[in-house]
Amino acid sequence: MQSPKTTHISPSEWRWVLVVGGVLTALTLLPYAWALAVNATATDWRFMGILANPQDGASYLAKIGQGMRGAWLIQFMHTPEPHTGAVIQVLYPLLGHIAHLLNVSNLFIFHVGRVLATLFMFIALYQFGATVWVRPRPRRLFFILVSVSSGLGWLLLLLDSGLKEIPDLTVPEAYPLYAAYANPHFPLVIGCLALLAAFYVTAFRIDFRQGPTVSNGGLSVFLLTLVAALVLPQALVPFGAALIAYVVMIGIRQRIIPVRELRWVGMFALPAVLMAAYYYAVVTYHPIMDTVWNKQVSAESASPLLMLTAYGLLLIVALPGLARAVRHFEEDGDRLMLIWLVVNFLLIFVPFNQQRRFMTGLIIPVTFFAVRSLEDYWLVRIPERLHTLSLGVLVVFLIPSNLLTLGIPLFGLLNPEAGLEQRLILQIGYGDALDWLAQNGQPDDVVLASPNVSLWIPPYSGRHVVYGHPWESVNAPAKLAQVEDFFSGRACYWPTVERDGYSVRYVLVGPQEREYSAQPGGSDACIADLETVASRVATFGDVFIYQMPVQDQ
Repeated sequence: MQSPKTTHISPSEWRWVLVVGGVLTALTLLPYAWALAVNATATDWRFMGILANPQDGASYLAKIGQGMRGAWLIQFMHTPEPHTGAVIQVLYPLLGHIAHLLNVSNLFIFHVGRVLATLFMFIALYQFGATVWVRPRPRRLFFILVSVSSGLGWLLLLLDSGLKEIPDLTVPEAYPLYAAYANPHFPLVIGCLALLAAFYVTAFRIDFRQGPTVSNGGLSVFLLTLVAALVLPQALVPFGAALIAYVVMIGIRQRIIPVRELRWVGMFALPAVLMAAYYYAVVTYHPIMDTVWNKQVSAESASPLLMLTAYGLLLIVALPGLARAVRHFEEDGDRLMLIWLVVNFLLIFVPFNQQRRFMTGLIIPVTFFAVRSLEDYWLVRIPERLHTLSLGVLVVFLIPSNLLTLGIPLFGLLNPEAGLEQRLILQIGYGDALDWLAQNGQPDDVVLASPNVSLWIPPYSGRHVVYGHPWESVNAPAKLAQVEDFFSGRACYWPTVERDGYSVRYVLVGPQEREYSAQPGGSDACIADLETVASRVATFGDVFIYQMPVQDQ
């Protein structure tokens, strides 16, 4: 058990990691390969390029698009109000700048970034395992379990198909394989947390008495924390709280001020506090950022019972290791991992609108104790000839939820009605309309369209919308009602610069907009009014684009 700088990992181990990690990464690409093949034969709809959580995926693509246009300060394209940008979610404008240099699309660079971040995550997870265990078997066991495990959501779904918000089916940041399927920044942050844990497991060992330096991991801790804080700052809170709890506990037990441990924690705290101060300033002095990035976000944890099932069988396997850690409370990894696990579970129930972000990385200490239990308890009691079979059965029961998350979105491509509802696809005319908008008008133009269509207008045309995202549209409920009222003919409300701070430049009318007027009590009064107040500038099948007169500013 050595430091991450000196832990010996043989070339054959790295080859194994790259092969297994490559296979798992390829597994997250197979659904996309199938989706693209189906899309190539579709004549009446277009696949929009995101299978896992298309709502947030569209937001990430819009941010990449801003980077492609030269921006580093991010604006929210799914809201119409003019506003200055801020340095947030820097991974996506960075990918945009790279895409611009390589002359590739935002969708292409999104998936390339996802693959690279996933490979980094798998390498980091194995590095953590190698920091804890000397022998290859527990290292590989940890890697397999942490990489593919999920909860018992698949079983809950079989028992009650009406259950909502099952964590292992809806919280990708909590599970490495699901995170790899969702976006680039979740696996990137999980990888950072794995390496941070590796450094701190080493730094807090009884036989390691060095303070942080450039050569022994101190600088690496600073940089990893900075990267994670720039990408997903909420994910650092549980680990940071665990480090503070660890130092406080050491001080109480030893009745001294643990200066060396404090110096190591300081390497984490300095970039984390600096970025926290910056984010506080952003949400304090930038009202739109406060509304969109803070107040409207809803990522709350499920019930305590569902949260326990989120790690289900893996947590049951971990019980003997947890019991041993509580009894002995050893410095050699167990102490820090136990504190991290306990603090993290407590934090996911603290009243906060982004609780589930705290699940990012929690699977690392859970799997740590599961492997401890397997090596020191379960496999000792199981005949050696049954070890492989037992571990195989364990994996079989741990992976189904991940397979469901990979496969469920594909139903929307087999059933276009479901695909439209899930926002995976749009009718073909909308795809052509988005291309037209990208080539015409100005970057600050605002487009009025139905909510599902508006979700994809910013990433594929670079234009703002009246309403397109429940978190990233300012005063989202009111804007959603305004859009629905317009297309259902209940209220032909036209925003003005003087009254609302923005005006609509283009209106899209296609099958999704007409659905509102066809509803009971609806009418096409507002849509018909467009023929008198606006000019029809483009037609793509049954999708029309209307251009409104320019308002005086």
